[in-house]
Amino acid sequence: MKFMKPSHKRDSAEQPSIRYLDGSGLARPFDPPKFVIAACMIAAAAAAVIGGMMASKAIDQVLHGEERAAATIESNLSRDVSYDIPLLQDYIGLDDATILSRFEELGFLTYNLTGENDSGIDVMKLPSDTTLMDAGIALGGGIGNMDGVAASKYLVGSWRLTVDRVEGVSMRIRYADMQSMDATSAIDAAMASEGWIDNPAVTIENEGQDEVGNTFREGTLATDAATYTWRVSVCPLADVYDISGLPGNAHYVGIRMLA
Repeated sequence: MKFMKPSHKRDSAEQPSIRYLDGSGLARPFDPPKFVIAACMIAAAAAAVIGGMMASKAIDQVLHGEERAAATIESNLSRDVSYDIPLLQDYIGLDDATILSRFEELGFLTYNLTGENDSGIDVMKLPSDTTLMDAGIALGGGIGNMDGVAASKYLVGSWRLTVDRVEGVSMRIRYADMQSMDATSAIDAAMASEGWIDNPAVTIENEGQDEVGNTFREGTLATDAATYTWRVSVCPLADVYDISGLPGNAHYVGIRMLA
């Protein structure tokens, strides 16, 4: 019996050839197309210009912002607008609707602040050189939140009239006096606006400072219809509103008449 000798030869499959990619292209520097380079340069230049303008504006605001604000405030304070303060004795006998109608006839630009449950009216007369829309936006946040520029624009030439009819009739006008140098001068100006200076129908019964420090003057006014009591009170505007930039002699004036 013949035995076959094991064969030590192995069948070997043909090995595939290995191909290597050409990496020479990766070694070259990346050069974007010329139009891409141009676009990038234009964008960078535009960004630099815009950034420079913004930086210049910010620096200018820091260095000269207060100067410009002060100049604007001074211009607002000196503009020619009339207060047209109503003579209270001509209105105290009128009803609310007639008062508002009279203001409309006189061409007053008014902003109605009357609440639904108020017993009278609360209305603000605006400067004649403003608009109701702009004033509504400015007043929407409250006078105390205005800056000096806005306050000097909307307080000069404006006043606020409130009428209370709970016990008798109480009529009050409040406004800012930016011109009078002291409280006494502000009271004199208020009385002059009502026609109470050198008026034989007007008597002064008391004046001085009240318990909260307001300077006041009060008395009576005799008319054909009745005798009314009146009072003019003045305090620094800064005691009522914290508004920077307004003149130090700014006063808050209240004129009140009772029937």
